[in-house]
Order: sequence, then structure tokens, then C-alpha cells
Amino acid sequence: MNDNLFKPVVPADKLNPHFIQMQTHPSAEPARIMAAQIFQSFPNPDGNFIEQFQTTGFDSRVFELYLFAYFSNSGFVVKREFDRPDFVIEKDGLKVAVEATTANPSTLHSDVMQKAFEELSEKEFQQRLSDELPIRFGSPLYSKLNKKYWELPHCKNLPIVLAIEAFFEDGSLLFSDSSLSQYLYGLNHFPTWSENGQLVVKSTPIEEHAWNTKTIPSNFFKQPDTTYISAIIFSNSGTYAKFQRMGYYAGYHRGNIEFIRKGFCYSFKPNAVKPLPFSFNIAEPLVEETWGEGLMVLHNPNAINPLPHDYFPNAAEGYLKDNLVKTDMPPFYPYMSQTFCVCAEPIDSPPIFSLTEQEFSELFPTNPQSNFLAVEKEWYSDTVQTLLGSVLLDNTDHDWTYVILGKDENRRFRWIEGESSLKDRSSAREHLIAKMKEILLTKQKIFPQSTNPFTLC
Repeated sequence: MNDNLFKPVVPADKLNPHFIQMQTHPSAEPARIMAAQIFQSFPNPDGNFIEQFQTTGFDSRVFELYLFAYFSNSGFVVKREFDRPDFVIEKDGLKVAVEATTANPSTLHSDVMQKAFEELSEKEFQQRLSDELPIRFGSPLYSKLNKKYWELPHCKNLPIVLAIEAFFEDGSLLFSDSSLSQYLYGLNHFPTWSENGQLVVKSTPIEEHAWNTKTIPSNFFKQPDTTYISAIIFSNSGTYAKFQRMGYYAGYHRGNIEFIRKGFCYSFKPNAVKPLPFSFNIAEPLVEETWGEGLMVLHNPNAINPLPHDYFPNAAEGYLKDNLVKTDMPPFYPYMSQTFCVCAEPIDSPPIFSLTEQEFSELFPTNPQSNFLAVEKEWYSDTVQTLLGSVLLDNTDHDWTYVILGKDENRRFRWIEGESSLKDRSSAREHLIAKMKEILLTKQKIFPQSTNPFTLC
């Protein structure tokens, strides 16, 4: 079994602040449990993943773990038998080599770069999109290109894919794939309108990108040796926040956390030239989030080993057609998003302790369709799991309920006590914990259904 991802292997003063937050903060429990679970099946051929995850390579290693989560949950056979490239994946009889990289901080400092987004003029913002960002993407992609992965024996004749994410500054994750697309294809797209008011997208070629003292040629897919690169995968969601949300959906929370996700997504409206804003509580998501949500696969039109479309499930795909970069979009594609968290300390009152939703479900599996009248919000147990308890919101009356479960003669948890029509969540919780303690004082451990001494209040 792999080592503990969150057990420090370096002195405390060497730990990355983002790692410390993920390791210790109550609000990080969904991400912490999800990352630890995924890491249990994550091969670590170079042996230094944990150290880098905890120190200077936190962002890069989170992105790598995210890619593994995506591949392993999307029907791929994933192999990490060699120290490079990062992954060899296989699906539908096709093997593909994938190397991950990130755009990190560099010496490309300027007064514009130090400004917050809201302080940028339109001209400054567009310059960042058209010149600075392509240069920031170009440097790590060019470095990976020079590794010549296609010459490795285990990568011979395989499609090579480079996966990239931007971590070069605070706020870099708010940029979408548009700048990368400009750099890869050497095309700038702009909207025009026909006589009858229909949107017509046109493009002009881009020769180079210049920022401060650095200039690079555009059109990465026409540079020497790039024919060996079948596609570039872009993501701005292979992050701590992604693990938070996916951990929440998996039930790795105690009902003490609320996440609000805000951002901009692709608009399917005819003639739309701007993205749609969105905002929702992830307890009621717009669509079921997948690990692939937010991925963009940009196909190389000159690839020696082109990838079939739809090879990467749930991802958006970009490809060159008629001198335009066309995109095939999934039902929901966030260009960027931020996840905001409100967290309360878990409520423990010994010998009653809070459980995660997933822990409760393992002890008492339920059919999700049976909960349409009431939604479980908090979960509890005593130290030795004689009793289970849950606080629920009544969807009909919008008041609160609690239920207590005890084991019957067959050691199966059954309903033994409950109360409804409570005015608020805290009242339901207080009544639940008090009643669980009262039952524990009786020392009764088995609750035969035919002789249930408790009645619904």
C-alpha cells in the first residue's frame, strides 16, 4: 500500500501553505479524503510524489493526481511503469502516452502582470490574452517537446499527448483555453455579422507573440517535431477545488460545509459571442459533474498519429477545419469557475460523534430515490456504532426531522426513534443528540422490531 499522502515527510517549515490547508482545515475534508483515496491506487514510479506534493510541487502534483483520477474513472487502463512520460493509457484498443506539465511563475514580470484583473484596461487585458499567455504556455510545451518522448521504446508509434494547466500567478486559473488555442493553431478568431444578422466567425493568422523582451513564433502545431504530438489537453480545473467538489459529491463531508460555485460557461444560444454566467450551490448542481468536466482537447491537424474524436470522455474538443478552430462542446463546459466555501466546525458531543455522509451510507445503505420527501443533512453515531442518527430537511413542509436507528435481532439497522416538525436545523440536531444519549443510558444494544420501546414523538 502507498504511503500516507498527508503525513508530512519534510520539516514543517518546508511544507507548502496550500498543502497545510488541505491537510488540516475542516473545510478541506472532502478534498483531503478524495485525494487520499485516489492516491491509494496511484503508482509512484519516481518515488518523490509525496515530497513534491507537500512542498514546492503542490500544484503540479495535484494536476497529475487529477489526471489520474480522470483517466481511471473514465474507462481507461492506466499504467505508470516508467518515470516518463507520466501516463500510458489505453481505451478501445488504443494506447496513448500522456505527459503533464504546468505553466509556472517566471521572470516575465511587468507592471501589468502585477495588476488585479479589475484594474486592467481592455487593451492590457487583451495583450495578456494574445501575447503573455501564449508565451507562458509555449515555454513548458517547448521544453516537453524537446524530451522527444516518441523515441522512448515504450512510446514508439504511440500518439503523444501533452496536458497543461496554468499556475503562473494568483488568478491564472481564471483564464480559459482561448490563448492556448491561438498559440497552437496560430489563428486569431473574431466575430462578424451577415446581412441577415447571423454570426460569422472569421480568422486571421498570427505570426508571433511578443511580451516584454521575449518573442516566440506562433502556430505550435507547425513547429519542427510537433507532428509527433497528437493533441494538447488544457484544463484550469485540475485543482484543489475540483477535489473539494468531487469529494463532496462522493459524500466525504459531515453536512457542515456549503459550496457555491460561480463562473462562466459556454453558451449554446444562437449567435452567442459571450459566455453565460452561472452560480449554484453544488448540493443542487446544474449537471452531474464528472472528472472530465472542464477539459479541452486540442487536436493537432498535422499529427502523425491523430487521435479519434471522443477518445477522452466528457471533454470539449477543438480541431482545425476550413482555417477555423471548431469546438465540440459537452452539455456544460465551464470556461472558468471559482468555488466558495462556508464551513462550520463539526458538532461532536461525546459519546456522539459526527460521520461523513459516505461513512453513514456504508453502515446504512439507502436508495437515493427513497429520500425525495426529506434530505439527509447531518449524520451521527456513538463510539461503538450501537446507534446511528440523521438530521433531515423535510422537502414538503421545509421544517426539520431527526431519526435514530438501532440494530435488530439480525444486526441490521432499523428505525427506532424520531421526531418531526422541528423549527430549525440546530433544534433537530440538539434533540437528536440528547435522545441518542438517553437511549445509550439504557444499555440496550439490540432493538427487536416487535418490542420497540420507543415511539415517534
